[in-house]
Amino acid sequence: MDMFTVMKREEVHALLITEFKNARNEGELVGINDACGRILKNDLVSKENIPAFRRSTVDGYAMRSKDTIGCSESMPAFLKIIGETLMGAGTDLYVKEYEAVHVPTGGVVPNGADCVCMIENTEQILEEVMVYRPAAPLENIISVGDDVKNNEVVLTEGTVIKTQHISVLAALGYSEVEVYRRPKVSILSTGDELVDIWKIPEIGEIRDVNTYGLKSMLTSIGCEVTYINMVEDDSELLKKHMEEALAVSDVLLVSGGSSVGTKDMTPDIINQLGQPGVLVHGVAIKPGKPTIIARVNNKAVFGLPGHPASCMISYKAIVEPFIREILLKSSEKERYMVATSGFQAHVSSGREVYYMVTLDETDTGYIAYPVNGKSGMVSLLSKAEGYIRIPMEKEGIEVGTPLRVYMFE
Repeated sequence: MDMFTVMKREEVHALLITEFKNARNEGELVGINDACGRILKNDLVSKENIPAFRRSTVDGYAMRSKDTIGCSESMPAFLKIIGETLMGAGTDLYVKEYEAVHVPTGGVVPNGADCVCMIENTEQILEEVMVYRPAAPLENIISVGDDVKNNEVVLTEGTVIKTQHISVLAALGYSEVEVYRRPKVSILSTGDELVDIWKIPEIGEIRDVNTYGLKSMLTSIGCEVTYINMVEDDSELLKKHMEEALAVSDVLLVSGGSSVGTKDMTPDIINQLGQPGVLVHGVAIKPGKPTIIARVNNKAVFGLPGHPASCMISYKAIVEPFIREILLKSSEKERYMVATSGFQAHVSSGREVYYMVTLDETDTGYIAYPVNGKSGMVSLLSKAEGYIRIPMEKEGIEVGTPLRVYMFE
């Protein structure tokens, strides 16, 4: 039985960049109502100034700031009201010395005025307004282009469009934007022991967990899952399904069949499907060591462990960064929370070790505690809020060690 030589996670990522340096992801136009979660293909540039006019931020009176110098409640400034501006309309009014114009919040500030005095600091008497507090130049005014300038880059290529960005797109007059096409991904779960989730397992059988877990993680980052199947440990049948899956996808994930054993046939079948075949069989991570990385012509193939927790860690460590950075061209970095360790762990495996953890919020911050369990236990997933990495060059962590906790979505 051949044992595999492992490669560091960072080395795997560098290899994938090299192998798929010519990978292209085409763009497509989508309406902004469907753009949330998609990734911008080009910089989004403003085609106009926002606001396009001088806009008041308060309800009050537009005036010249010099006409309010020295005024107070005991000695107010008296200004003549020459008119008002209306919401949604421009104005030809021009403010001269000791004149004022009533302006609503969001209304146009007329020429000649350089400030707006809040109505709470004034009192109108007939056709005059008394001003009780001095106003500074530009007080309560948003100038032309203060918010967004014409030709300003508002969102950069690779930005994941979030809910708050939709309002920005609407304000800039974009009804649709160009985003990267969703990568197409296929999933195969392998093993004689697997049954569908709606069946009651017999002795020795287990429900197919990884198909559903992988699909949820893939769709959450913007992938389209195009092919799903559960395959018995039969080489001809597995090869047939892998060929069908590769024909309709950019990436193929195969869970199970990646370890070194008599029935773990995945690497041999991958090598039969195209060139160059298996690139790496074994990654220096724990759990997830038997992970397979391959290229079949211009398609990516990943063989993931069958145990659900190991499968998830392999996906998070290897597959998701590949999809985000190389296929989706996303500029978004992996998000984490800062916590301190509430436990002690010593490792000497020569691998990057992953622990699933829960978080306890305290007055001084978050404390991370391990989720303990044996290999293959699905309860690890139900209890975990995220995971930590212990680099392979470290011998472990102590109580109080600062940690980055990568959260499950």
